[in-house]
Amino acid sequence: MSRCWLLLIGLTWGCMTARGPLIPTSMDPDVVVALARSRPMPQSLQGKFSVHIDLGDKGYTVPAAILLDHPNRFRFELYTPFGTPLATVTSDGTALHGWSQREKVFYRGDDASEVLESLTGGKIGIEDILGIFTGLLPMADAEVLHVGRTVFDREGVAIVMLGPDDTRLRAVIDPRLGMVRRLRVDPPSEEAGYEEPSTPPVLEVRYEGQTHEGKGTLPKSILIHMPRLGWKIEIAVKKWKAIDQAPDAFSLSPPPRSTVKDLRESLEEMAARSAEHLQP
Repeated sequence: MSRCWLLLIGLTWGCMTARGPLIPTSMDPDVVVALARSRPMPQSLQGKFSVHIDLGDKGYTVPAAILLDHPNRFRFELYTPFGTPLATVTSDGTALHGWSQREKVFYRGDDASEVLESLTGGKIGIEDILGIFTGLLPMADAEVLHVGRTVFDREGVAIVMLGPDDTRLRAVIDPRLGMVRRLRVDPPSEEAGYEEPSTPPVLEVRYEGQTHEGKGTLPKSILIHMPRLGWKIEIAVKKWKAIDQAPDAFSLSPPPRSTVKDLRESLEEMAARSAEHLQP
Protein backbone atom coordinates (compact mmCIF):
# COMPACT_ATOMS: atom_id res chain seq x y z
CA MET A 1 0.00 0.00 0.00
CA SER A 2 2.80 2.40 0.89
CA ARG A 3 4.43 1.73 -2.48
CA CYS A 4 1.20 2.73 -4.24
CA TRP A 5 1.14 6.00 -2.33
CA LEU A 6 4.79 6.67 -3.18
CA LEU A 7 4.10 5.96 -6.84
CA LEU A 8 1.07 8.25 -6.81
CA ILE A 9 3.07 11.06 -5.16
CA GLY A 10 5.87 10.57 -7.65
CA LEU A 11 3.53 10.79 -10.63
CA THR A 12 1.77 13.84 -9.19
CA TRP A 13 5.08 15.63 -8.56
CA GLY A 14 6.26 14.80 -12.07
CA CYS A 15 3.12 16.34 -13.57
CA MET A 16 3.43 19.45 -11.41
CA THR A 17 7.10 20.06 -12.13
CA ALA A 18 7.60 22.82 -14.71
CA ARG A 19 9.37 21.84 -17.89
CA GLY A 20 12.43 23.76 -19.02
CA PRO A 21 14.62 26.03 -16.92
CA LEU A 22 13.15 27.81 -13.94
CA ILE A 23 13.63 31.57 -14.09
CA PRO A 24 13.63 33.30 -10.71
CA THR A 25 11.53 36.41 -10.51
CA SER A 26 12.37 39.35 -8.31
CA MET A 27 10.34 42.54 -8.13
CA ASP A 28 13.06 44.27 -6.11
CA PRO A 29 13.84 47.27 -8.37
CA ASP A 30 17.58 47.21 -7.67
CA VAL A 31 17.76 43.51 -8.50
CA VAL A 32 15.82 43.99 -11.75
CA VAL A 33 18.05 46.87 -12.88
CA ALA A 34 21.17 44.84 -12.05
CA LEU A 35 19.73 41.90 -14.01
CA ALA A 36 19.06 44.13 -17.03
CA ARG A 37 22.60 45.52 -16.95
CA SER A 38 24.25 42.10 -16.71
CA ARG A 39 21.99 40.15 -19.05
CA PRO A 40 23.94 37.43 -20.90
CA MET A 41 24.10 37.73 -24.67
CA PRO A 42 25.98 35.78 -27.38
CA GLN A 43 29.02 37.64 -28.69
CA SER A 44 27.92 37.30 -32.31
CA LEU A 45 24.43 36.86 -33.74
CA GLN A 46 22.71 36.49 -37.09
CA GLY A 47 19.08 37.42 -37.53
CA LYS A 48 16.55 37.08 -40.33
CA PHE A 49 13.54 39.39 -40.34
CA SER A 50 10.54 40.63 -42.21
CA VAL A 51 10.63 44.44 -42.01
CA HIS A 52 7.88 46.97 -42.69
CA ILE A 53 9.29 50.47 -43.13
CA ASP A 54 6.99 53.50 -43.00
CA LEU A 55 8.80 56.68 -44.10
CA GLY A 56 5.73 58.88 -43.85
CA ASP A 57 5.25 59.51 -47.56
CA LYS A 58 5.93 55.90 -48.58
CA GLY A 59 6.32 52.46 -47.10
CA TYR A 60 7.24 48.93 -48.02
CA THR A 61 7.70 45.45 -46.55
CA VAL A 62 10.88 43.55 -47.37
CA PRO A 63 13.05 40.68 -46.11
CA ALA A 64 16.07 41.69 -44.03
CA ALA A 65 19.07 40.21 -42.28
CA ILE A 66 21.42 41.45 -39.57
CA LEU A 67 24.86 40.46 -38.35
CA LEU A 68 25.76 41.63 -34.83
CA ASP A 69 29.17 41.46 -33.19
CA HIS A 70 29.12 42.91 -29.68
CA PRO A 71 29.81 45.45 -28.49
CA ASN A 72 29.67 47.82 -31.47
CA ARG A 73 29.76 46.21 -34.92
CA PHE A 74 26.80 45.39 -37.13
CA ARG A 75 25.66 44.89 -40.71
CA PHE A 76 21.99 45.35 -41.63
CA GLU A 77 20.75 44.41 -45.10
CA LEU A 78 17.42 44.85 -46.86
CA TYR A 79 16.44 42.72 -49.85
CA THR A 80 13.84 42.76 -52.57
CA PRO A 81 11.17 40.03 -52.41
CA PHE A 82 13.33 38.17 -54.96
CA GLY A 83 16.34 38.17 -52.60
CA THR A 84 18.49 40.72 -54.44
CA PRO A 85 20.20 43.46 -52.37
CA LEU A 86 18.21 46.62 -51.79
CA ALA A 87 20.11 48.55 -49.11
CA THR A 88 22.92 48.03 -46.59
CA VAL A 89 23.90 49.81 -43.37
CA THR A 90 27.13 48.89 -41.58
CA SER A 91 29.28 50.02 -38.69
CA ASP A 92 32.75 48.87 -37.70
CA GLY A 93 32.37 50.61 -34.34
CA THR A 94 33.77 53.92 -35.60
CA ALA A 95 32.05 54.78 -38.87
CA LEU A 96 28.44 54.33 -39.97
CA HIS A 97 27.81 54.01 -43.71
CA GLY A 98 24.82 53.22 -45.88
CA TRP A 99 24.37 52.05 -49.46
CA SER A 100 21.21 52.27 -51.57
CA GLN A 101 21.36 49.78 -54.41
CA ARG A 102 18.29 51.24 -56.07
CA GLU A 103 19.53 54.86 -56.02
CA LYS A 104 23.21 53.97 -56.44
CA VAL A 105 23.97 56.35 -53.57
CA PHE A 106 26.63 55.76 -50.91
CA TYR A 107 25.85 57.57 -47.63
CA ARG A 108 29.13 58.26 -45.84
CA GLY A 109 29.26 58.65 -42.08
CA ASP A 110 32.88 58.63 -40.97
CA ASP A 111 31.93 59.60 -37.41
CA ALA A 112 29.21 57.24 -36.18
CA SER A 113 28.50 59.31 -33.06
CA GLU A 114 27.66 62.40 -35.13
CA VAL A 115 25.40 60.38 -37.41
CA LEU A 116 23.54 58.84 -34.48
CA GLU A 117 23.08 62.25 -32.90
CA SER A 118 21.28 63.35 -36.08
CA LEU A 119 19.31 60.12 -36.23
CA THR A 120 18.04 60.08 -32.64
CA GLY A 121 18.62 63.62 -31.42
CA GLY A 122 20.55 62.28 -28.43
CA LYS A 123 23.87 60.78 -27.42
CA ILE A 124 23.22 57.16 -28.35
CA GLY A 125 26.22 55.01 -29.21
CA ILE A 126 26.64 52.16 -31.67
CA GLU A 127 26.49 49.69 -28.78
CA ASP A 128 23.02 51.08 -27.97
CA ILE A 129 21.92 50.39 -31.55
CA LEU A 130 22.89 46.73 -31.08
CA GLY A 131 20.95 46.81 -27.82
CA ILE A 132 17.82 48.01 -29.61
CA PHE A 133 17.81 44.86 -31.74
CA THR A 134 18.42 42.52 -28.79
CA GLY A 135 16.32 44.18 -26.08
CA LEU A 136 19.30 45.18 -23.96
CA LEU A 137 19.17 48.20 -21.67
CA PRO A 138 21.02 51.06 -23.43
CA MET A 139 23.22 53.66 -21.73
CA ALA A 140 24.10 51.01 -19.16
CA ASP A 141 26.28 53.39 -17.14
CA ALA A 142 23.68 56.16 -16.94
CA GLU A 143 22.46 57.32 -13.55
CA VAL A 144 19.12 55.84 -12.48
CA LEU A 145 16.87 58.66 -11.31
CA HIS A 146 13.74 56.73 -10.48
CA VAL A 147 12.53 53.13 -10.22
CA GLY A 148 8.91 52.12 -9.84
CA ARG A 149 6.10 49.93 -11.17
CA THR A 150 3.35 52.48 -11.67
CA VAL A 151 5.16 55.09 -13.76
CA PHE A 152 5.18 54.70 -17.57
CA ASP A 153 3.81 51.14 -17.71
CA ARG A 154 2.05 48.59 -15.55
CA GLU A 155 3.59 45.35 -16.78
CA GLY A 156 7.17 45.59 -15.56
CA VAL A 157 9.64 47.52 -13.51
CA ALA A 158 9.83 51.05 -14.92
CA ILE A 159 13.01 53.09 -14.63
CA VAL A 160 14.00 56.63 -15.55
CA MET A 161 17.66 57.26 -16.35
CA LEU A 162 19.67 60.42 -16.89
CA GLY A 163 21.40 60.41 -20.26
CA PRO A 164 24.03 62.74 -21.74
CA ASP A 165 23.10 66.41 -22.19
CA ASP A 166 20.15 66.00 -19.77
CA THR A 167 18.28 63.54 -21.99
CA ARG A 168 15.91 61.14 -20.25
CA LEU A 169 15.68 57.43 -20.96
CA ARG A 170 12.60 55.57 -19.77
CA ALA A 171 12.46 51.80 -19.90
CA VAL A 172 10.17 49.00 -18.76
CA ILE A 173 12.08 45.87 -17.80
CA ASP A 174 10.74 42.32 -17.65
CA PRO A 175 11.54 41.24 -14.06
CA ARG A 176 11.95 37.57 -15.07
CA LEU A 177 14.39 38.02 -17.92
CA GLY A 178 15.90 41.48 -17.53
CA MET A 179 14.84 42.20 -21.12
CA VAL A 180 13.58 45.65 -22.04
CA ARG A 181 9.91 45.65 -23.04
CA ARG A 182 9.54 49.33 -23.82
CA LEU A 183 12.09 52.07 -24.35
CA ARG A 184 11.69 55.82 -24.76
CA VAL A 185 14.36 58.52 -25.16
CA ASP A 186 13.32 62.13 -24.58
CA PRO A 187 15.31 65.30 -25.31
CA PRO A 188 16.04 67.91 -22.62
CA SER A 189 12.79 69.59 -21.62
CA GLU A 190 11.21 71.69 -18.89
CA GLU A 191 8.82 68.76 -18.44
CA ALA A 192 11.73 66.44 -17.61
CA GLY A 193 10.84 64.35 -14.59
CA TYR A 194 9.59 60.94 -13.57
CA GLU A 195 6.33 61.13 -15.51
CA GLU A 196 6.24 60.47 -19.23
CA PRO A 197 6.17 63.90 -20.97
CA SER A 198 3.48 64.95 -23.43
CA THR A 199 6.07 66.00 -26.02
CA PRO A 200 7.15 63.49 -28.71
CA PRO A 201 10.23 61.36 -27.94
CA VAL A 202 13.25 61.23 -30.21
CA LEU A 203 13.12 57.44 -30.10
CA GLU A 204 10.58 54.90 -28.91
CA VAL A 205 10.91 51.11 -29.09
CA ARG A 206 8.42 48.38 -28.13
CA TYR A 207 9.11 44.66 -27.91
CA GLU A 208 6.84 41.64 -27.96
CA GLY A 209 7.53 37.95 -27.39
CA GLN A 210 10.86 36.30 -26.73
CA THR A 211 12.95 33.43 -27.99
CA HIS A 212 16.03 31.76 -26.53
CA GLU A 213 19.25 31.51 -28.53
CA GLY A 214 22.59 30.50 -27.08
CA LYS A 215 23.07 32.28 -23.78
CA GLY A 216 20.56 35.03 -24.51
CA THR A 217 16.86 35.78 -24.64
CA LEU A 218 15.91 37.82 -27.70
CA PRO A 219 12.75 39.61 -28.86
CA LYS A 220 10.48 38.21 -31.57
CA SER A 221 8.93 41.53 -32.57
CA ILE A 222 10.38 45.07 -32.50
CA LEU A 223 8.59 48.34 -33.25
CA ILE A 224 10.88 51.36 -33.67
CA HIS A 225 9.45 54.88 -33.91
CA MET A 226 11.57 57.96 -34.68
CA PRO A 227 9.16 60.94 -34.74
CA ARG A 228 11.92 63.41 -35.62
CA LEU A 229 12.38 61.68 -38.98
CA GLY A 230 8.79 60.52 -39.32
CA TRP A 231 9.91 56.87 -39.50
CA LYS A 232 8.26 53.73 -38.15
CA ILE A 233 9.97 50.37 -38.52
CA GLU A 234 8.24 47.09 -37.64
CA ILE A 235 10.53 44.06 -37.39
CA ALA A 236 9.11 40.55 -37.25
CA VAL A 237 11.89 38.12 -36.32
CA LYS A 238 11.99 34.88 -38.29
CA LYS A 239 15.17 33.46 -36.77
CA TRP A 240 18.03 34.30 -34.42
CA LYS A 241 21.23 32.27 -34.55
CA ALA A 242 24.30 32.54 -32.32
CA ILE A 243 27.60 32.06 -34.18
CA ASP A 244 31.08 31.36 -32.87
CA GLN A 245 32.82 34.14 -34.79
CA ALA A 246 31.45 36.93 -36.95
CA PRO A 247 32.89 37.27 -40.46
CA ASP A 248 34.70 40.46 -41.38
CA ALA A 249 31.70 42.15 -43.01
CA PHE A 250 31.43 45.47 -41.19
CA SER A 251 33.25 47.82 -43.56
CA LEU A 252 31.61 49.50 -46.55
CA SER A 253 33.09 51.67 -49.30
CA PRO A 254 31.59 53.51 -52.29
CA PRO A 255 31.16 51.24 -55.33
CA PRO A 256 32.50 52.52 -58.67
CA ARG A 257 30.37 55.21 -60.37
CA SER A 258 28.23 55.69 -57.27
CA THR A 259 27.06 59.04 -55.92
CA VAL A 260 28.47 59.86 -52.47
CA LYS A 261 26.45 61.87 -49.96
CA ASP A 262 27.10 62.82 -46.36
CA LEU A 263 24.91 60.62 -44.16
CA ARG A 264 24.48 63.15 -41.37
CA GLU A 265 23.48 65.94 -43.77
CA SER A 266 21.04 63.60 -45.50
CA LEU A 267 19.40 62.72 -42.19
CA GLU A 268 19.15 66.39 -41.21
CA GLU A 269 17.40 67.11 -44.52
CA MET A 270 14.96 64.26 -43.89
CA ALA A 271 14.23 65.60 -40.40
CA ALA A 272 13.61 69.10 -41.82
CA ARG A 273 11.19 67.74 -44.43
CA SER A 274 9.39 65.73 -41.75
CA ALA A 275 9.04 68.84 -39.57
CA GLU A 276 7.58 70.82 -42.47
CA HIS A 277 5.12 68.02 -43.18
CA LEU A 278 3.93 68.03 -39.55
CA GLN A 279 3.34 71.78 -39.46
CA PRO A 280 -0.36 72.76 -39.68
